[in-house]
Amino acid sequence: MRYLLAALAFALIVLADSASVAAGSSITGFQTPSRNIVCGAFVFSSQPAMLRCDISSGLKPKPARPKNCRFDYGGTLKLGATDRTTIGCISDAVLPNPAKAPVLAFGKTIKAGPFKCTSAKVGLTCKNRSGHGFFLARGRWSTF
Repeated sequence: MRYLLAALAFALIVLADSASVAAGSSITGFQTPSRNIVCGAFVFSSQPAMLRCDISSGLKPKPARPKNCRFDYGGTLKLGATDRTTIGCISDAVLPNPAKAPVLAFGKTIKAGPFKCTSAKVGLTCKNRSGHGFFLARGRWSTF
């Protein structure tokens, strides 16, 4: 069952990679200039918005395994439209083809649904409409 759900989610992402899924729905993908961080903002009209950022070098320091996590952890942060940041427990990549995601240049900001992310030489800062968010860099990370 979980493989079926994963396959269905992946198919949805592939279909929506460069276009809107439905009116008011979209997937916005980007990566930092170092290509170490890849993010996807998933804004669908039928479910809560979510921002997910994967960091290839891993979260440092590595966090504790999330409760009931049976997949990979320690390399992903997730943020809802109004919720606090959580550690991702994942079995896939955030985007179907992360290498082709547009680069968010240093000093630039991207807005997608309730999310706003700013790229800087020191790292990536993302927040939601409630002001919750995270800072993510090769050597450290934090939530707020």
